[in-house]
Amino acid sequence: MINKLNVLFSGAQVGRLAIGNRQIRFEYDKAWIENGLDLSPGTLLFNGNANESVRPSQFEGLPGVFNDSLPDGWGLLLMDRVFKQRFNLDPHQITPIDRLGYMGHRGMGALEYQPEILPDDDDDDVDLSDLALQAEKIMDDDTCEVLEKLRIYGGSPGGARPKVTVAMSNDGKRCLSGFNTIPANYSHWMVKFRNDSKSGTPDPVDIGKLEKAYAEMADLAGIHMPKSRLIDVAMGKRKESFFAVKRFDRDGNRKIHFLSLSGYIHANHREPCISYEAGVIPATKKLTKSDDEASKAFRLMVFNVLAHNKDDHAKNFAFIHDGSWKLSPAFDLTFSGGINNEHTTAINGSGNPKFSDIAAVAKQAKIARWDSILDEVRHAVSQWPSIAATQGLSKPRINGIEKSLRSIDKDCAPVSVSTAPPRRRSPK
Repeated sequence: MINKLNVLFSGAQVGRLAIGNRQIRFEYDKAWIENGLDLSPGTLLFNGNANESVRPSQFEGLPGVFNDSLPDGWGLLLMDRVFKQRFNLDPHQITPIDRLGYMGHRGMGALEYQPEILPDDDDDDVDLSDLALQAEKIMDDDTCEVLEKLRIYGGSPGGARPKVTVAMSNDGKRCLSGFNTIPANYSHWMVKFRNDSKSGTPDPVDIGKLEKAYAEMADLAGIHMPKSRLIDVAMGKRKESFFAVKRFDRDGNRKIHFLSLSGYIHANHREPCISYEAGVIPATKKLTKSDDEASKAFRLMVFNVLAHNKDDHAKNFAFIHDGSWKLSPAFDLTFSGGINNEHTTAINGSGNPKFSDIAAVAKQAKIARWDSILDEVRHAVSQWPSIAATQGLSKPRINGIEKSLRSIDKDCAPVSVSTAPPRRRSPK
């Protein structure tokens, strides 16, 4: 449909993307080179020459930093249906440039794309109950009439579960569109619905409460977490609790640059292809130039191991640039079996690591006081029953997860390590 796009950073011209013969090139604007940010250090030439992807076979040839503007799973499902409905295009006919033009100004992070293929026609007021019911229909109905609202509000986030991005009032009682200028007493949030598809495997009814409990447990473990809350939404005759998380790529009406690990190192997040010791931690240290940030990545690894979060793929680690490069707050933390019940990102070559593997990663990455980090995270995870009960999870659900967590703790804790309380908490 289109073969050229202007790339903007919160409205300022960055450069141009172009496609020809299915080959994508990007060129920085000269004025941006003089005063702007290197969007992806080491993977895009920060000069006036035309760039191609460092791994053309990945992301259909799109440089990773721009691929981060595209949704995955739920958002991609909506996008494909809109292209079919509006333009009679099948997924294989849609180029990455078309998809970026579809996203326009609605992507994660600060990057925007012009011209936009389908400008928004969104209302200020957002009804979460209505959107949640529409999301259920979309999972099972390709031609349902409710696609347009979900195209706007649910077309930017990644991940497989239905979700929408909105501006929420500070008291959590009212939602507005997050794509217009928002009032001072509002902030940007992402609300996750439940996949209740009749044709696939539905999410458990307590998935919102489960993710909220994991967010609280991660915070206790010293992981930097964004603010989160449960939102009770009427769904016809029933009521469900949905997990909502404050967006860390927004500060009021200001957009913050976002770069996933997948986009930074051009790693396929759909398959096991990286490790913590050779991928996550060294990439964090290289980009941020900080031992403290590398230590945060190690702490997140330990939490993922002890908390049985095995869906730890390359797109579930990210960086933000807000004055300097930092590891982003953690996200998508929950009880997960991954692929074949193994971690997607390997720990010392293992998908089900033991204490010796954690120690080996710490030694290779030169993590200071790593044993104390392990101790602090172990203590937080040991509080699972009380944390989960506070969020309203059922006793059988709590006990089932606790059994798995105890088994992991047994493998990952040496006799010499006690479960002392954590020495610090993450900022909200």
